[in-house]
Amino acid sequence: MKHTPFNILCVLMLGIVVLSTTSCMGPQISPELAAKIDAAEDELDRARLLEEPPHLPGTYEHFVTHHGYPTTMKIYKDEQLLARAGGSSPVYICLEQQRGRIYVGDRVAADWPVSTGVAGRPTPTGSYRVLEKKPDYASNLYGKIKDANGKTVNYNADMTKDTIPDGGRFDGSPMPYWQRLTWDGLGMHVGKVKAGKRLSHGCIRTPREMAKDLFDITTFRTKVHIVDQLESCYPARDALVNGVGYQDSVRRREEAEAKLAALRKQAEEEIAAKLAAEQKAAGKKVTKAAPAKKEAPVVEQPTVVKATPTPVSNIGRIQPVMPRSKKANSYIHMPLPR
Repeated sequence: MKHTPFNILCVLMLGIVVLSTTSCMGPQISPELAAKIDAAEDELDRARLLEEPPHLPGTYEHFVTHHGYPTTMKIYKDEQLLARAGGSSPVYICLEQQRGRIYVGDRVAADWPVSTGVAGRPTPTGSYRVLEKKPDYASNLYGKIKDANGKTVNYNADMTKDTIPDGGRFDGSPMPYWQRLTWDGLGMHVGKVKAGKRLSHGCIRTPREMAKDLFDITTFRTKVHIVDQLESCYPARDALVNGVGYQDSVRRREEAEAKLAALRKQAEEEIAAKLAAEQKAAGKKVTKAAPAKKEAPVVEQPTVVKATPTPVSNIGRIQPVMPRSKKANSYIHMPLPR
C-alpha cells in the first residue's frame, strides 16, 4: 500500500475517532463486577418468570395469591355478587386467618381483615344470628372513665371491674354499625384493625367501609359463623395453598431485585471513585453527590381490590410471561395457547 497523502489522512482521522471514543467512555467498572451484574439480571429474569400465578387478574383466586394474603389490609369485593347478597347470605369469621367473608351461593362476594379478641378475652366460636343493629352505638362495658372535673382517669375502663369516682362519668367506646350476636356483648362493629392481629375485648372489629356494607346487607336472620380454622365451604383452598408458593416466588423476586440494586449502586460508587481519582490527578475540584433523603415508613391502610368481570372468550386463556431478549433488551413474541 502506497503512503499517499490521502491514505495518511485517513489513518490519522481513524486514530482521532478511536481516541475520542475511548476518552468519552469515561471510567469503567471492573470485569468481575460487570459479570456479577449480568448474573444478577439473569437471576431476576428467572424469578419474574416463576412469579406469574395461574389465575386471571380480578378473580378471587388471584386475590388470595397476592398481597401477602391473609395478613393484608386489602379488601376483596365482587360488586356484582354483593349486589345479590341479602339476609340469607352467610358470614364467616376465620380466627386463624383474622379474615371475614360473606358468601353468595358457594362464591365469596367479599373478603376483609378483622381483629378479634385477644388471648385473655378470646372471641367465642359458634354459629350466631344478628340480634340487634344500630348504626350509632357505644359500649356499655368498655370505654373511658372521667372524674368530676372531666379529666380522663382510666382510658381502658372495664365496667365489670372498674368503678366511677364520685361526680365522674363513664364514656363508652363508640362502635359504629353495631351488629349484636349475643346479649352478653358479642358483636361486629367498626374498630381499629391490624392485619393478622387480635386486638379486641372479644368483639369482631371491622374496617369502616366493610362494616357499612355488611350493615346494609344483613337482616335479623343472617347467620354469622365464627370458626377457628378455614371454613369447610371455602372455594379457593387450592389457590390458597398454591399462593404460599407464589408468595415465596415474590420473595425470591424481591431478593433478586435488591441484590441487583445493590450491585448497581456498587458500580456507581466504583465509577464515582475512579472519576474522583481522575479529577484529582488532573487538579480539578472533586464534587460529592448529596446524600439521599430517608423516606418516612408507610402505615398500611385498608384498600379495596374489586373483582373485574372477565369476557367469556378469555376464560382459560392466560397470557404467558414473555422471556426477555437481552441482546435487543425487549421481549420475545410468544403466541397465546389455543
